[in-house]
Amino acid sequence: MKFNIIKKNFLEGLNTVSKIIVQNTVNESQKGIKIELYKDKMILKGSDSMVFMEYSLAAFDEDKEIITIIEEGQAVVPTNYFLDIIRKAPTEIIEIESNNQTIKIKSGKSEFNIQGYDIDEYPDFPIIDKSNKFNMNTKVFNDIIRETLFCTAVNDQRPILEGVNVILENKFLTATSTDSHRLSKRRLLLENIDESQNFNIIIPRKSLQSIQKIIENTDEDLEIYYEENRIVFVYRNIIYSAILISGKYPNTEKLVPSIFECTVVANSKEMYYAVDRVALVSKDEKNDIVKLAINDGIVNLYAYSKELGTAEEEFFAETYNEEGKFEIAVSAKFLKEAISAINSENVIVKFSGELTAFIIQPSDYHRDIIEVLLPVRTY
Repeated sequence: MKFNIIKKNFLEGLNTVSKIIVQNTVNESQKGIKIELYKDKMILKGSDSMVFMEYSLAAFDEDKEIITIIEEGQAVVPTNYFLDIIRKAPTEIIEIESNNQTIKIKSGKSEFNIQGYDIDEYPDFPIIDKSNKFNMNTKVFNDIIRETLFCTAVNDQRPILEGVNVILENKFLTATSTDSHRLSKRRLLLENIDESQNFNIIIPRKSLQSIQKIIENTDEDLEIYYEENRIVFVYRNIIYSAILISGKYPNTEKLVPSIFECTVVANSKEMYYAVDRVALVSKDEKNDIVKLAINDGIVNLYAYSKELGTAEEEFFAETYNEEGKFEIAVSAKFLKEAISAINSENVIVKFSGELTAFIIQPSDYHRDIIEVLLPVRTY
């Protein structure tokens, strides 16, 4: 394998693929990035066994030559070391040549000869099954991740909760996540798909975190292919494939209350920052607790810490109480994250009882999204 390449373009591809590579893998070759050079393009590959990524780089971008391909071939380069060399290369054009497992890198008067990994030990990448496919706007996709990912469990004894449950049924896509203390559910209609397309899958949190770093928040098309145990995203010149979490996601419908005894309509920013300020005294305490007292158009927030003292703040809101004053204790962190996920000028908070779950929704209902939180027992 032998080629010359523009540093900027090469570095962009290497940086993208390197995001999914881990160094604590049993297979040594998976610690590296695989370079595949063909007559008209280069493909960079990275994998951590659960996730596979391909980054394609054409030899020409319109009339500009990006890669001068002298000899086709393949090599697996050590990720961090190779990236450092390319990043610090002094010239715009870098010359690279591989012979067996030795990779020669030349830039100006700098020359490196480094040892690569065994190509034969590098894992085969899955072939995309293109029979099940739909498209989604990249901005909408990023919104769905932002609105649900924070509710997934971390290092839970139930791995099934460490992902987002995505269901496609009758042209409606529903994304749900829960860590058993809170829940987020987002639903939207996909216009340009066949009604017969249905699936029920669980996408791992780590995979969604990775793809979120790659997909820009712009109005573009994202191609999504799905199989029984795998989901594939095709974005621009990137193919990202992830193994799904196996098993059946719990039924979360019963967690959403339908009868309420107190409702608050508040400005999102005002409520968020009031909670944020009051929680300063309790942020080091267990559960990060803030108490809400709601009565006659006023919401009073109160927090207490043995070491730091107390904090109190109130703000005006539309309140609807069936039985006078209503009080509840909540996690400040969870409440702030839910308000952020709603991303609306005003939020509606509906309480079903002082010791039962409550919900948060956008006041204008411009998006079908609901956040459910459990209160905190303070005794």
